[in-house]
Amino acid sequence: MRPIFVVSLILILSLLHPPTTSANFETSLKFFCSRTSYFNLCVRSIKETAPRLRRLNVNTVLAVLMRAADVKAREGKSFALKLAKHSRYNARTRELLRDCADFYDTALGNLAAAGRAIRSGDAGTRDAMMSSAISNLGTCEDGFSEFFIKSPLADRTRVLKYMVDNCLAIAGMRRP
Repeated sequence: MRPIFVVSLILILSLLHPPTTSANFETSLKFFCSRTSYFNLCVRSIKETAPRLRRLNVNTVLAVLMRAADVKAREGKSFALKLAKHSRYNARTRELLRDCADFYDTALGNLAAAGRAIRSGDAGTRDAMMSSAISNLGTCEDGFSEFFIKSPLADRTRVLKYMVDNCLAIAGMRRP
């Protein structure tokens, strides 16, 4: 998903709704994030990704959460590639890290496809692509488990899976 598109979408959608006070913003934020499985992560993702955002609706919340997941996936891919070049890891671990970079890249493609599905109103594809992103990230970790290797990406991958799960929960609030 292109960052400029997401930022533009957030700005346009936020202008379509009346201004809210800080108390109303917090109430809205709690309302939306309480619909997710990872409330604190939802709140933190929104506040860190769009700190100046003061108007919330299901579209802006979803756009911000998708952007946060996209950024986290890009960071994860970059981190995996960086670790894959590090000599402190054995050859098998470096190979698994490169595989994970590919899985992160595939998850990024899934998120972009989910964004296109959202824009076209295709809820089935949206949900399938977000679920595929979660699955790809799980496959990354499965590779380490298969060889009884502790994954240096485990925490990052878990958080990203939770972020995408939060996106799925908010997307489910949208009218078809």
